[in-house]
Amino acid sequence: MKKKLIIILFTLLIALGMPLNVQAAAAPKAKNLTSVTQSINHASPETPLIFSHRGSPYNYPDHSFKGYNRAIKDGTQYIEQDVWLSKDGKLFVSHDDNLKQSTGKNVTISTSNASKISQVKLHNGEKIHQLKDVFKRYGKNVHYIIETKKNAGDNTDTEKALVKELKKYKMTKNVIFQDESLPGIKELHHSLKKVPTLWLLSSATERQYKEQIENAPRYIKFISMKLDQWTPKLVKLSHKNGFKTNGWILNTYNDNYDALNTLKLDSVFTNNTKETAQLIDRWK
Repeated sequence: MKKKLIIILFTLLIALGMPLNVQAAAAPKAKNLTSVTQSINHASPETPLIFSHRGSPYNYPDHSFKGYNRAIKDGTQYIEQDVWLSKDGKLFVSHDDNLKQSTGKNVTISTSNASKISQVKLHNGEKIHQLKDVFKRYGKNVHYIIETKKNAGDNTDTEKALVKELKKYKMTKNVIFQDESLPGIKELHHSLKKVPTLWLLSSATERQYKEQIENAPRYIKFISMKLDQWTPKLVKLSHKNGFKTNGWILNTYNDNYDALNTLKLDSVFTNNTKETAQLIDRWK
C-alpha cells in the first residue's frame, strides 16, 4: 500500500509539471555575493561583472531553473530574466513572446492567459516560469538583471508590472533593470530611483552611438552594445560621460578576448559563465 501511494504521488507531481530533480534540491547560492551597489561600483576592466545570459544556454533551456542553477554554480552573481506580460497581467520569463522555439507549442505570452501558458513546458520538462517563481526559488541568494520585452508600439505596462513585482517580493536592492526603450527606463526609474539601469543601444553607425551616449540620462549606470559594435572610442566616451560599459553576447574564446582584453569592458553578458569567469581570473 505504501509503495502504491508513493507511485501515485510521483505521478501527480509529474502531472503538475514539477520536475523532481529541479524542485526537490535546494537552490544554490551565489558565492561571495556582494550588494548590487558594491558590485557596480567595483565593475571595471580589472574586475568585470558577469551577467549570465538566460542562465546557461549551452547546457539547459533558456530561463530554466536548471540553467540558472548551473550559472550560479559556475560563479555568477547575476542571472538574467527576459519578462513578457501575459494577457491577464502576469510576468512570464521567456526571451520570445511566442513559445514555439522553446517549447514546441504555438502559444504567445502577450495574447494568452496564465492558465494556458502554464500548460506548456520547456524542452527539459520545466514549466514557463513566472518571475515570481524565480524570486521564490532563489530569493536574495543571487542578483537579477531583468529586461522588459515588448512588441512594437506597446506602452510601459510591462515596466509598471515589474515595479509592482519588485516591491511585492522586496527585490528592489537585488536587481539591475535593462531595456532598449528609453521610455521604459524612464518609467522604472521614476518609480524606483535606486534601481540601477542598463540601456541596450542599437544604431547603424559609430556617430549615432556617440550621440546616444552623449545624450543618455546620467542616472543610467551601464551603456550596453552588441560586442562587435563597440570601439575603443565609444568605450572612452562612455567612461568620460560617467557610464559603465557592457557587451553582449560572449560565445567563444575570441569573444572573451575582445571584450576583456581588447575593449576592456566593465561588464559582459556571457553564454558560458564558467569559461568567462576562468578567463577573467587568468587575465588579471
